[in-house]
Amino acid sequence: MNEQASATSMLRRPGGAGAGAVQQGPQDALQVLEFACGGRRFAVPLACVRRAVLSAQPDPLPGASDIALGVLDIGGETVTVLDFSRRAGCGPTVIHPGQQFLIVELGGFLCAFVVDAITGPGVAMRGADGWPGEVGAAGFVDCAVHLPDGLCLVVDPARFLFDEEQAQLALALEELSDERH
Repeated sequence: MNEQASATSMLRRPGGAGAGAVQQGPQDALQVLEFACGGRRFAVPLACVRRAVLSAQPDPLPGASDIALGVLDIGGETVTVLDFSRRAGCGPTVIHPGQQFLIVELGGFLCAFVVDAITGPGVAMRGADGWPGEVGAAGFVDCAVHLPDGLCLVVDPARFLFDEEQAQLALALEELSDERH
């Protein structure tokens, strides 16, 4: 394996046959957008990213789960702001002006992750060296990327929200839409 490929080897989730599991071979690459949250490095597939905007205080979204911090109107679209930090085990988020919203498509929803910083786009090389236990415990993590300066967890957008959270969010957004009309 060449130096670059070994420096950015991707680890697959064991039995990765589930939704969004890594299916490509060791030489395949995944284009990602890397970001920081709670002192940890994460990335999402670039294909699910819409854009990034400065943070703002969202309006409440009654009926949604605790992971939803509220909603914003961004460019005429309703975007649900999600507490990425809480889901990642870094504690609840208190939104401040230094943060950004990373707007992504999650299973049919337009959502914003509250992140500390967006590092930038990159390419993660896929490999199959194993799966560290601590990383594998997070159901929303698709894989881990070993970079020269540390580990980066790649989030699977299709698995970030639990089924019951998706149902609650759909209902809350429907009720919000009814109120606006």
